[in-house]
Amino acid sequence: MTTKDYGKFTFSENNREIKHGSVEKLKCSMKEHGFIAGRPVLVTKDGVVVDGQHRLLAAKDLKIDVHYEIIDGDYMKKMIELNSTQTNWTLTDYIKSYASLNVDCYRKLLKFQGKYNLGMSVTIALCIDNKIKTSDIRIGKLFVMNPYAEDIAEFVLNCTQIPYNKDYKFIQAVNNVYKKLNRAQLSKLKTNLISVPQLSKSADYVIAFENILNKGKHGQNRVKLS
Repeated sequence: MTTKDYGKFTFSENNREIKHGSVEKLKCSMKEHGFIAGRPVLVTKDGVVVDGQHRLLAAKDLKIDVHYEIIDGDYMKKMIELNSTQTNWTLTDYIKSYASLNVDCYRKLLKFQGKYNLGMSVTIALCIDNKIKTSDIRIGKLFVMNPYAEDIAEFVLNCTQIPYNKDYKFIQAVNNVYKKLNRAQLSKLKTNLISVPQLSKSADYVIAFENILNKGKHGQNRVKLS
């Protein structure tokens, strides 16, 4: 159900304190994408808000429709349960939500994750510029997909001679240097990765990559990656 009759809802003094910063963040998202129908405000038959008071206030400030559902039963018990057991949305939840609204960059991100199955953290690292923060994703900020993301994913997945090719630090290192290397250098790197043990820092992998590419080279012919 939807409505702009905000006066039909009331807040319970037993619910959690309103955080105005959360309301402002939600307003930024709603300005871009509207009220996400998949997260309706939950109310009693008398209009008491059990869950979603921040979403309601954000929609009210923006004068947009509120999506809501009426729940039955002991609302106090449900309010306590929601406040004590409800988990925060993960980044994947936000991405799926914006993708369901046909936001193109988030649809592409979800498609990339489905295709390569490298985990959402790796997917975000490969596809999105590091200037985009997790807080930006939560509010649905638009971004441009990294044009090299699929090439990098294919490269690391083809490095089957090493057991750690799906390790986040390794992939992060490849991502950091990929644009600096030509095809011949990438081929040489891939062929010689077997000599590199699993490392704990992406910076250490980059140094190892340099050592592979610079073996037998001197002076200006040496590659600088770090």
